[in-house]
Amino acid sequence: MKIYSFIKRLNATELGLGVTNDTYIAIPNEVNLSDMFANRQALEIEDRKTGTLFTPGNSNIMYVQTGQNNQERISGLGKYYEMMDAKVGDEILIERIEDKLGVHYAMDFYHRNAIVFQKNKDYVEILTPEMIEPYAVEKDYIIDVIVEGRTESLLVKFIEKRKKKVTSPRETEFYDLQIRGRSILGDYSYQEYIEVIDDGNRLGRMKTYYYSLIEAEEGKDNE
Repeated sequence: MKIYSFIKRLNATELGLGVTNDTYIAIPNEVNLSDMFANRQALEIEDRKTGTLFTPGNSNIMYVQTGQNNQERISGLGKYYEMMDAKVGDEILIERIEDKLGVHYAMDFYHRNAIVFQKNKDYVEILTPEMIEPYAVEKDYIIDVIVEGRTESLLVKFIEKRKKKVTSPRETEFYDLQIRGRSILGDYSYQEYIEVIDDGNRLGRMKTYYYSLIEAEEGKDNE
């Protein structure tokens, strides 16, 4: 038996909140999923949470190469994201299982209840405003977080509200992240995701994906 597993933590663009409104899973360049999927072939895949079976007849979930920057993605996930009430930072699991019965696919979904920021050139934007709202103090937010095993007070300090580009349809609010009066954004890279997750409010980088292959010998039928 072989089980290929790919887990992706979703960002706003994948959820259709970007300019194109596409819904998909972006495959990182360093990950090769060609052993899991045939290119541009709609999948028959079961959702473990609801038992829903997505087939080429009722959906169009498939692995594709878009041609743009040679990016690979799993597309056609809008209906599923809507079913799961997907939010930024949530996890989706896609598995290919090869056993004596053949090849079949399954997926699962996990709500992580994370406060997610994304760093731009100088500051961050809040990608999960509904999660951070309970911590509001006027225009700022104050959250007790765990950093390297110690409790700190994280100040999410409002800086400005402006359009990202001249052509942007709306303005975006930008914030600094400060601990003990010092900005911590120098520790993070451009476009990196930063999160506070609800299992003790740990602050850190958001790992965006996991990939694994498990091989095991199947048990023999009793004779």
